[in-house]
Amino acid sequence: MHKYLLILFCWTLLLTHGAVAQKRALPAKKPAASSPKAPAPQARPKAPIAVPAKKAVPPVVKPVEPDTTIGTVADTATIASGDTLTEKEAEEQLEKSGKIAADTMHSYRIIVEDISYLSVCPGTTIDIPFRTVGPFDEDNTFTAYMVDAAGKSVPISLPVKKSPVKAVVPSYKIGGEVYKIQVVSSIPVIRSQEVPLRLLQTPAARIEIIDGTQSVRIMPGQEASLRIHFTGTAPWSFRLSDSTTVMHTLSNPHYLTVSPKDVKAYKLLGVANACGSGTVSGEAIVNVNNNPEPKLELKEAEKIAKLCAGVPFQVPFNATGKYKDGNRFTVQIAERTGAFKNISTPDSTGYITTQIPASYKPGEYKLRVVSSAPYLVSQTANISIVSPTTAILQRDSLRLGENESGELTVRFTGGGPWFVLLSDGTYENNIIESPAKIRVKPLYDTNYQITSAGGLCGVGTFSGSAKVSVKSPPASITLDKLTQNMVCSGATLELPYKTEGRYNPGNKFTVQMTDKSGRFVDVPATSASGMMQVKVAVNPGDTLTSRKIRIISSSPAVSSAIQEVEILAPDRAVAEVSGRGTITAGRSTRIQLKFRNGLPPWSFTLSDGTAINGTFLNPYLISVSPEKTTEYKISSLKSGCGSGAGRGSAIVTVEQ
Repeated sequence: MHKYLLILFCWTLLLTHGAVAQKRALPAKKPAASSPKAPAPQARPKAPIAVPAKKAVPPVVKPVEPDTTIGTVADTATIASGDTLTEKEAEEQLEKSGKIAADTMHSYRIIVEDISYLSVCPGTTIDIPFRTVGPFDEDNTFTAYMVDAAGKSVPISLPVKKSPVKAVVPSYKIGGEVYKIQVVSSIPVIRSQEVPLRLLQTPAARIEIIDGTQSVRIMPGQEASLRIHFTGTAPWSFRLSDSTTVMHTLSNPHYLTVSPKDVKAYKLLGVANACGSGTVSGEAIVNVNNNPEPKLELKEAEKIAKLCAGVPFQVPFNATGKYKDGNRFTVQIAERTGAFKNISTPDSTGYITTQIPASYKPGEYKLRVVSSAPYLVSQTANISIVSPTTAILQRDSLRLGENESGELTVRFTGGGPWFVLLSDGTYENNIIESPAKIRVKPLYDTNYQITSAGGLCGVGTFSGSAKVSVKSPPASITLDKLTQNMVCSGATLELPYKTEGRYNPGNKFTVQMTDKSGRFVDVPATSASGMMQVKVAVNPGDTLTSRKIRIISSSPAVSSAIQEVEILAPDRAVAEVSGRGTITAGRSTRIQLKFRNGLPPWSFTLSDGTAINGTFLNPYLISVSPEKTTEYKISSLKSGCGSGAGRGSAIVTVEQ
């Protein structure tokens, strides 16, 4: 019996020990979430990882890309780097670098001093003073160049280290032409401004009788007049073959009177001016007739073969021998079968200027010169009195293709050769046949008239008209795609366009836009090359208005395709600031701005003075790093449509 009791006791003890061990091994039971007696402990914010900074930097504002996963600002804290730039700072650095580049570009200059007082000849040595700006290399040299009218330059000096440059004007350069001087450096290669240089011209002279012939006949004791023509720069000095020397004359032509005893030929031995000796030509022969018997003869009758009534002309003749005191010379004219009549005032000289009376009709006549004491008659010259020019443009009608030319017919009467000037500027001269064909090449349909016409007797009378039609492709206007199809009221809209075909003179291009009722009306526009610019506007109070726009021409009347543009009212932009977060001192975080209405880019200023100029991001995330707890609001807002307003705020708490 006791044996069985002992076994039962041991078994009970074994079972009890196993249950206690199992209970100790089980984890503690968590309280139910709904139990009010066991609230969940608050999670402590994760400690930020300390990153050593290179150097202390001021708080910066850094725009970042939009991140739609960001809910608060506390879990996105970042550390501002010392080489992180704001948009404003980046722009300032860009402007500064551009200024430095510009300063560097203009830091070297060569300025040639005023040499306008110089007037030199080819082959002359001149000094060219100059001054420099900038630290040129110690091995740098300066060389002078001469630039001609075509832009071709040649060096005219040896390289020098400092001012002035001693240059030699090439002897082959032609005086009277335009030249410029320029000084060029070698290290670095810098060119001075171009300064003009007046180059004098070497002389030339030609001798002849005063009436332009090479010989004249005089009686012993009479005088003959010679004439010398000059080219080149005055004053001139010259010497004749009879040892006559004239110094520094300014007269051109220069007249001389000679009275040789025997036949003598006069030549120029030399001519000179400030540029040295020049070339001479011509010969004047004075024949001395020892026979006292007077003679009278016409000279160069071909020069008066055709004359115009009322137009003065000179009668060239020679009178040699001994004439009596009181002798007078007179010019006479006669029809072929008629008597001679005086047409000049009696004159004692050998050069008479007269004119044909208006009463003489065009036709063939004879002309001579007579003397009174003794009475002598020169040989006669056959002359023709010609009538003033009459030009008539025939009423032709031409039809030409594009870029084709055609001929108009003009009939002339009166003394020729003739000239004609048409109303489009077409000019022809030395016309010797009538009718004459005048070639024209109009761009448009053109009504031609004669603007001026004339001939030997000067400008005459003209009349007539002709019409020329030009076949050209139809006119069209192509309005290219607008650079922007949404603009602000009051802004300038650019309309790029192209045209084809021919437009008539006086054609105008006009921009039209629909009004509130949908009717097209003209709007003020300015025109540039292939571009029209208009200022668009809508009625106040309209937030968004759709308008149609086009370009039309007046002659011919064509229109471009119609395009639509959306016009936004100004002062409608709104920016909402949001974001909350907690950071430690020296850290940075981001706040968010969302824009509504207005037209990007948006520019804004925060309440702490942070300014962003022109962003297209929406929403816009901006990094801030306040030193103390700060509430951020919008101080000012501008968009492409003007000023706007801010809403909301972002609070960043800084734990000390």
